[in-house]
Amino acid sequence: MTRDITAIIETIRNNAVGRCRERIEKASRKARELAASGHKADVKKEPLNSEPQCGVTSILKRRHGL
Repeated sequence: MTRDITAIIETIRNNAVGRCRERIEKASRKARELAASGHKADVKKEPLNSEPQCGVTSILKRRHGL
């Protein structure tokens, strides 16, 4: 039973890491394209009515577009 749970957790972790790597690679390609074309990245402004989000994922998404 313990090995089943460990295998499930390992699978979930590997899937999550894989998705993160894909997003990082996508952001990297976008940055290279913007640097090559000489354009500045579009800066998204946060709506004034929204409550600030303090999670690590939210901060990374807002700052780096991940």
